[in-house]
Amino acid sequence: MRLRSLFGIISKDTNYNATTLDKVEEMDTSDGVLSPCPISPNCVCSKLPQSDSHYIEPLVPTASTLAIFPLLVEYVQQLPNAELEEKASHYVRVSIKSMFLGFTDDLELFFAGDKIHVRSASRTGWYDFGVNRRRVESIRRYMEDELEG
Repeated sequence: MRLRSLFGIISKDTNYNATTLDKVEEMDTSDGVLSPCPISPNCVCSKLPQSDSHYIEPLVPTASTLAIFPLLVEYVQQLPNAELEEKASHYVRVSIKSMFLGFTDDLELFFAGDKIHVRSASRTGWYDFGVNRRRVESIRRYMEDELEG
């Protein structure tokens, strides 16, 4: 089932949707890989080339990634206004509502060997004032200071 809305195409089989100025891009996580970023600057993702403006470093624990990942999953579920959307042994997706206007962002963590790939993106709008990048960096600081320090 596909519906066109003001913000893009919503499909029953698609986890995310994003509208850009010139196209609607469907994003699917069914293959276990993080969703791509739209062209808008309100998304960061560690699975992109470093030259991409959406790129952010993956989380690379100095301790065992296998031990750290469940602790990070627990931490992101406890972020303010966070709601668990999807969870598997190697993947988690959490939606987070902004405190003032109630906009929803999606945060994904993907366990991949010695790294934890991350994606944080606003579902609507064009600019996020750096909120998604700061969110990922605060998760990185928590990992480095609280889990490894």
